[in-house]
Amino acid sequence: MFQIAFSIAFIIFGLFLKNTSNQGFQQSRRFSTFFIVIGILTLIGGMILMLYKSK
Repeated sequence: MFQIAFSIAFIIFGLFLKNTSNQGFQQSRRFSTFFIVIGILTLIGGMILMLYKSK
């Protein structure tokens, strides 16, 4: 369950970086796609692991 919450936090932070206009985060905007992809992959992996544990 922690893995799913952590992946959603990565996705939300990636979307925040992509849409922010704050000057402090402007240099980190290029990492937004990285955080979104890592979040999605972790979410998919967590779902697959939960599926295998339930069988």
